[in-house]
Amino acid sequence: MPSVSAVIATFNRAPELRTALSRLLAQTPPVAEILGVDDGSPDGTDAMVRGEFPTVRYVRLPHNAGLIYARNFGFVNTAGDYVLSVDDDSWFAEPDGLARAVAYMETHADVAAVACNIETRDGLVYFPQQADPFDAPWYVGCGHLLRRSAVAATGLYMPELYRQGGGKDRCLRLIGAGHRVVALPGIMVYPDKGEKGRKPGLERFYNHRNDLIREGARCPAGLLPWRFARSWIGNSWKNLRHGPQLTDLKVLLALPEILLIGLQSRAHALSLIPLLVDRPARPWRSVAYCAPSTRDTG
Repeated sequence: MPSVSAVIATFNRAPELRTALSRLLAQTPPVAEILGVDDGSPDGTDAMVRGEFPTVRYVRLPHNAGLIYARNFGFVNTAGDYVLSVDDDSWFAEPDGLARAVAYMETHADVAAVACNIETRDGLVYFPQQADPFDAPWYVGCGHLLRRSAVAATGLYMPELYRQGGGKDRCLRLIGAGHRVVALPGIMVYPDKGEKGRKPGLERFYNHRNDLIREGARCPAGLLPWRFARSWIGNSWKNLRHGPQLTDLKVLLALPEILLIGLQSRAHALSLIPLLVDRPARPWRSVAYCAPSTRDTG
């Protein structure tokens, strides 16, 4: 039987996390390993998890390092054949949702990631629920399942992305390595998407910034100028339609950093090509995500 590790990154959402953990523990069959990665919450999350969920491994990071760091930490500190990632305010609609996702991946060895269907609190459904599974360009962070071996061979999330956009970059790498990313419309995940802890200005900034970084890191060289300009104009237009904000100026000021991060990641990826020729891919484990200062109560 394949093993599944579930990783939930959280910050300042103790009540929402309580619901998410309760729903996850109700999955059948039970999840072999659940790791909660607390990104430095000061709201009593630690006491709640320790007191109410003794079977859940809990790690409180010593400082707020961002969602991307927390998910990377969770990946390298779990051991399941598959890694489930759900948000701290999200859960499967049905108790066999995870089992069905695992069963699909077990019978499709070329699939590295599955994207669950999402229904938001205002009733928006991402995919028609009766549709058959289909190849997708990326998954949504609040509900997806990963094949550990494929992710280990292609690398962790780019830590510079900080809080969002990692799924798109990862899927580009997985698909580029010959794997598939598949959407499963019949497996629903409900994200509560409460307002607590959400900062629309920051989300707007990081969406724009990280799209530009991804173009710099992954776009074919011949298309890079056009794609970079297209991403800049598209994000700027989308943002300005909702009214100008100081975060739009912040993206402009961050442009040198954006270009540096994207091109450095691009150079690193190119330097790995000779190492991959005639050699099997090996898991990438970074000691930076296993720092001894981190408190693990598991």
